[in-house]
Amino acid sequence: MRLNKKDYNYWTKFREAKKSTITKEELNAISVIHSEYFKHKFVLPCTCNPKQIQSWVNDINTLYIES
Repeated sequence: MRLNKKDYNYWTKFREAKKSTITKEELNAISVIHSEYFKHKFVLPCTCNPKQIQSWVNDINTLYIES
């Protein structure tokens, strides 16, 4: 499985931003991308659960590297 061009370009910019927090817009994008590629219902994870968010980021990073 590979990221499409639009998602790949978005993820490139996301990864270039070296910061320790994410915006609401970034959280939404992570949720949309993860639900599309990992075939689950769209869910916006609670910001009180950073481990889940990081897990999704790691999943998308794996797809990004393989793309």
